[in-house]
Amino acid sequence: MKLSKKNIIHLCVLTGIYLLFVLALTRFKYAYGSELDWGGQHYAIPDYFRKLFYKTGDFFPSFAPNIGCGENIYNLSYYGLYSPLILFSYLLPFVKMSTYIQIVSIIGIIASLWIFYIWMRQKFTDNTAFALSFVFLFSAPLIFHSHRHIMFVNYMPFLLLGFMAIEDYFEGKRKYMVTLWAFLMLMTSYFFAVSGLAAMAVYGVYRWLKINEKPTFKKFCKDGTAFAFRLILAVIMACVLILPTLHCMLSGREAGNSHVDLKSFIPGVNLKFLLYYHYSMGLCLFTVLSIISAVFSKQRYRRFLGIVMMVIATCPIIVYMLNGTLYVDPKVLIPFLPLGMLLFGHTYFDIIRGKLKLKPLAVITLLVALAGVFWFKTTKKVEFYIILDFVVLMSSLFVYRRCKKEFILNIGMSLCLVVSTVYANFADKLVPLSELEYDNSSDMNTLADYVGSQEEISRTSNCVDEVNTVNMIYNADYYTMSIYSSLHNKDYNKFYYSEIYNENSYRNTSLTTQTRSLIADMYFSNRYLITDDPVKAVSGYKKIKESGSLSLYENNDVLPFGYATNALIGRKEYNSLNYPYSVEALFNNIIVEDKTEKSFSSDIKKVRSINFTECGQIKREWGKYTIDAKKPFTQEITLPEMLTNNEIMFVSFNVNNDIKGGRKDAWVSINGNKNKLTAPDWKYYNNNRRFEYVITTGQDYSADSVKVNFSDGKYEITNVRCYVIDKDSLVRDVDPFMIDKKTSHGDVINGTIDVKNDGYFTISIPYTDGFTAEIDGKEVQCEKTDTAFLGFKIPKGSHSIKITFTAPLLHKGIVLSGAGLLIFIACVIIDRRKTKASK
Repeated sequence: MKLSKKNIIHLCVLTGIYLLFVLALTRFKYAYGSELDWGGQHYAIPDYFRKLFYKTGDFFPSFAPNIGCGENIYNLSYYGLYSPLILFSYLLPFVKMSTYIQIVSIIGIIASLWIFYIWMRQKFTDNTAFALSFVFLFSAPLIFHSHRHIMFVNYMPFLLLGFMAIEDYFEGKRKYMVTLWAFLMLMTSYFFAVSGLAAMAVYGVYRWLKINEKPTFKKFCKDGTAFAFRLILAVIMACVLILPTLHCMLSGREAGNSHVDLKSFIPGVNLKFLLYYHYSMGLCLFTVLSIISAVFSKQRYRRFLGIVMMVIATCPIIVYMLNGTLYVDPKVLIPFLPLGMLLFGHTYFDIIRGKLKLKPLAVITLLVALAGVFWFKTTKKVEFYIILDFVVLMSSLFVYRRCKKEFILNIGMSLCLVVSTVYANFADKLVPLSELEYDNSSDMNTLADYVGSQEEISRTSNCVDEVNTVNMIYNADYYTMSIYSSLHNKDYNKFYYSEIYNENSYRNTSLTTQTRSLIADMYFSNRYLITDDPVKAVSGYKKIKESGSLSLYENNDVLPFGYATNALIGRKEYNSLNYPYSVEALFNNIIVEDKTEKSFSSDIKKVRSINFTECGQIKREWGKYTIDAKKPFTQEITLPEMLTNNEIMFVSFNVNNDIKGGRKDAWVSINGNKNKLTAPDWKYYNNNRRFEYVITTGQDYSADSVKVNFSDGKYEITNVRCYVIDKDSLVRDVDPFMIDKKTSHGDVINGTIDVKNDGYFTISIPYTDGFTAEIDGKEVQCEKTDTAFLGFKIPKGSHSIKITFTAPLLHKGIVLSGAGLLIFIACVIIDRRKTKASK
């Protein structure tokens, strides 16, 4: 469609409004990225993809060795492994990924805005298209997620182009474009592409009904099958991403805690699915009026779309299915936003042309709004928005009927939406540019490069801004135990929290940051530690290098990356041990699945428990402490005995916040080691009902007390226990695996080992399907050792070891994608020939 001068002006004005909004948000002080997840995930993981590609040159990688102790890379595919938006950055190595992601996010919203305007212009007048595009821009999720969860909206340009291609499809023009845009949408954000494909299918039926005045079931089946084939072909082309990722989803996604039961599926007027909420379609009350108008429309295609939108907005089971049966979360409805705007446009246009009876619609809209407020729980803020929106909308309709000024109607249908969107965006905390620069500073890279230049491979604990650097990989030879991803190795995650007993200070157990536990540092071969705070340098680490405000520490007593020993203990015997004796057994043995007859002896000594001081916030009764505090508070607690710098103290106690007057997050920190128990109804409930702490004194001193911080709220503490062990008891003699850095990269690890006795080999890489191992060129059976890691039997002697990982279903995915691509090329040729023949 050729754009007129007026169209260009409209687009420039809309773009200018958005850019001014971005400027107002960032103010040359903040990055265009939220402190929630953006820094830790949305640019760090794509940056790792690019670094890994530069290191290996492998376009279809299987393994991510540097992150989370080593992960199936398709656990991270959600963050753009094959996204065309991310792949383009591979051509721009001189552009920082943090900068690139911000630019792509802004360009993506502008592109979506322009495409949406052109799409609406094809259906309505210039002024109507402008008004609708303005509302689309200020819909709750669009701008908000362009700087928070970018995968929620970054597929939008391809989805909108897909809608436009559907129109061409039913007009017999360039039918292959439906497949192309659907494919790019899938590769950009596979999770939301499921809803995107559903939205494309709905719009396909809408267009078919519009061009077929007398539809028949037979014709619908025939035309529908042909159209569905185009969408299915896009899925086949994307199998290189879908199949290995699906395998990870079935084995790596943990269930939430959204209390999904039969009651959750009862249909009702849940306005949260439609209005204001930035994790839904996020429109305004005019949408409800538009859906009601469409349901009673005489136009079959419009009535169909209205019924569909009404059903998905009132039937939680559809939302549950679109979420992959994880929870009832309306974020999956964001791809239906353009269809909601289409109904919006029909109603707006009818009002302008005087074709709607507004009084009955206003009454029904009021009833629906009241049902939404009283039937379902809503916040006071949402209730305020609904009331304000209804008053403003009805007032504007009343004034418009008398003055016929279109801008009055525009104000009425968009004012409340603009207010709620502005509030939500400015309430979202953005990453300060100074913080972004600090986390990626030259000083940080200097220390990381030093670590990467060492001959022996070890891991590094980064204690600088742990949440935002959790997924940061500074070079291809920099390895870390931390990871934050929706998909992850469940056995490793369980080991991190429930076997090695790291502190859990976050609301989401997917967040496994750098620990402050010396025990975990030693086990995971965290030889190096980077920090800007000497307090975080736990005992055993010595400073070896400085760069600016950052320091690099080293601990030579950590376990090797991989090793062999004949000290074994069976899984059954290990499971019979309680904390912290199980931790000691873990260090002194390799845990194997087979039964062993080893008797376990311990060097741990139990000591008197610490006692919290009774005060206005703490009451003690029958061994139970009840905390009831209006705000966080601190106590200095005397230890049962002096703790030397060569000793490790284990502290544990149970916490319960599911009590009357409680039911909110509760946390307790000891010397900065923080544990948190989330509110019982939080959908990512962390289940951290027993708090464990590993306490050390620091570098060169002893301690007789600890500093304890308590959260506000009401909760109970019971069963307080304390134990002490000498650190030297955890340092043992094993046969180290010497990794060859020159031949080990990407999906392959090569190295040598000298084994003193027949036994087991283990490496601190999480076990999963897809590993193969060879000893001296002969394949051996891989097993799970230490409850979560890769291992196998190994005989005495000097050996070469090769470990290879191939992502399950990757090869099948490549074959199917290749076949799909050939079919697509054939479709392009056939479509073009048919077009020429018809002309």
